[in-house]
Amino acid sequence: MLGGILLTLTVLLAGCDNPQRTVDTLRAEIADFKAEPNAAKQAKIEENFAKLDRQIQATAAKNEDAASELRRQYAGLQGDYQAAKLARTLNDAKNAIQGIGEAFKEGAK
Repeated sequence: MLGGILLTLTVLLAGCDNPQRTVDTLRAEIADFKAEPNAAKQAKIEENFAKLDRQIQATAAKNEDAASELRRQYAGLQGDYQAAKLARTLNDAKNAIQGIGEAFKEGAK
């Protein structure tokens, strides 16, 4: 009975640290960040990238082919994330320029 409980706990804990789950989580977080970028979402994404990096290193010790596939997914996610950050930066710059324009209009009145 105790052995069955320990085995179940081990499987559950191993499932919690699944690299593919982290990849899926990052995909969802990046999509959410694209829709509504903010610092809290950005911090969570960066935390999950660090977690995925650790998971890839652990996987590489066991299975280099699986680690290679995870590295490919990591690189793709990084590209998506960088594009989302660039879009956020451009949007922030656009809003700042519009704000300055509005301030000049108000100042001229």
